[in-house]
Amino acid sequence: MEKYLSDMIKDLQVLIAINSVLGEPAPNAPFGKGVRDALDFALKLTKDMGFITKDIDGYIGYAEVGSGELFGVLTHLDTVPFGENWTFPPTSGSIVGGKLYGRGTEDDKGPFIASLYALKSLLDEGLTPQKRIRLIFGCNEETGWKCMDRYLETEEIPVMAFSPDGNFPVINCEKGLAHYELSFEKPDCLVTLKAGDRANVVPDYAEATLNAITDVAIMYAMHHNITIKKDGDKYKISAKGKSVHGSTPQKGENALVKVLQFMLSLDAKLAHLGAGLSDYNGKRCNLGLSDEVSGLLTINAGYAKTDNNYVKIGLDIRYPVSFSQDEITKRLTEYFDFAKVSLVHSHNSLYIPADNPLVKILLSAYNEITGENAQPITIGGATYARALPQAVAFGSTFPDEEGLAHQIDECITIENFVKMAKIYRLALKKLCF
Repeated sequence: MEKYLSDMIKDLQVLIAINSVLGEPAPNAPFGKGVRDALDFALKLTKDMGFITKDIDGYIGYAEVGSGELFGVLTHLDTVPFGENWTFPPTSGSIVGGKLYGRGTEDDKGPFIASLYALKSLLDEGLTPQKRIRLIFGCNEETGWKCMDRYLETEEIPVMAFSPDGNFPVINCEKGLAHYELSFEKPDCLVTLKAGDRANVVPDYAEATLNAITDVAIMYAMHHNITIKKDGDKYKISAKGKSVHGSTPQKGENALVKVLQFMLSLDAKLAHLGAGLSDYNGKRCNLGLSDEVSGLLTINAGYAKTDNNYVKIGLDIRYPVSFSQDEITKRLTEYFDFAKVSLVHSHNSLYIPADNPLVKILLSAYNEITGENAQPITIGGATYARALPQAVAFGSTFPDEEGLAHQIDECITIENFVKMAKIYRLALKKLCF
C-alpha cells in the first residue's frame, strides 16, 4: 500500500478540508451543504476510479464493483462538531511529527480512504472480485442514522459487511445504545445552565448562572477547579474538563458533572441529578448493570441547556447486550422521577459469535499483518454494523493507540494509516477475491 500513500494523504486532506458537521437542510442536501460537499467528493473520487456509483437523495451514497453476492464496507463522511483549542486547525489536514491532524481523520474519513485504496490496489493488480463489493458512505451517522434508515428502505442489503469505524482487531459485540433527554422545571436558584452539543460527546466546558450559592458549594469549587464570578446580584460558575467519545466517558473529564456537583447543596432536584450522574457506570442512578459478554454499562451527561422555564439534560447510555432498552428506560424513569424522560433515539445491541466465518476471516487478516494472536473485543460505540444481519466493526483504531475520535486534535499516524489499509486489503482479498 505504500505506493498509494501520497494519493491517500492528498484525498484525505481534501476530505478533511470539507466541514461535514450537520447543517441546515437544503434541496438534495438533507444534512446541510458541507455534508453534501463531502458526499459529492466521495462519489466523484470513486467514479473516477471506475466504480459504479449512486447518490441516494443526498442521504447516503455508494460505489460498487464486481458481480455476485453483495458484500458491504460501511463508512461515513459526517463528523461531530470541531470543538475549540485545536493545536492545528481541524480542517487543515496538517502533517506534523508523522501524524495527520483533522476532524474525521479517525472517525471516519481516514478509514473510508484507507478501505477505498485497499480495494483499488486489488483491482489494479488485475484480480477479479468474486462478489459485488459495495463501499457505502453515510452522511448522518453521528446525529441519528437517517442516512442508514434511508438506505435500508430501498437498497439491497449486503449478505456480509464490515464497518471500519471502531477498533481492531475485530468487534463482534456492541452494547445497546440509547440517547435520552431529561426535562424538568428550572429550580429557583438556577438562571441558566449550558454545556456540550451532543449526548455522545463528554463536554469539556460547562457554565451556570445562579441566584445564590452556599458555603458548601464554594468549598467544592476550591477543590475542583471551578471558577466563580460575581455578576451583579448573580453568580456565574464555570468548569473545564476533557472531551472524549461518549462511549468511553471514563477516559475523559465531564465538565457538566462538575457543575452539577457544585450545585448539590442548592436544590433537591439538582442534588439528585448531580449524584445520579456522578458515576459513569450508572451505579448511583439504578443503572449499575453488566454481563459477562459485554461488560459494564456506561452513562454520559453530554449536554445541558435551559429552555424557557425548563432544564434539559442529554444522556448517552451504552448498555450490556443481555439487557433491553425498555429496562433502561424503566430504571431511568424510576430514578429521575421528577423529570420527563424522553428517548431521543436508540440502536439495538450486536453480538456475533467468535466462531462466525466473517469474524474468523477478519481476525486472521489482522493477525497476519500485525503478527499478533488477537481475539475479538466488545465496545460501547455504535457502528453501522448493527444495522445489518451479519456485519461487524473492523478497525480502524489499533489496540496500543489512543483513540481521538470526537476529541480536539483528532489525528492518525501515517504509519497506522498505511497499516490499516494493508489489513483492509488482505481482508477484502480473503473475503471477496
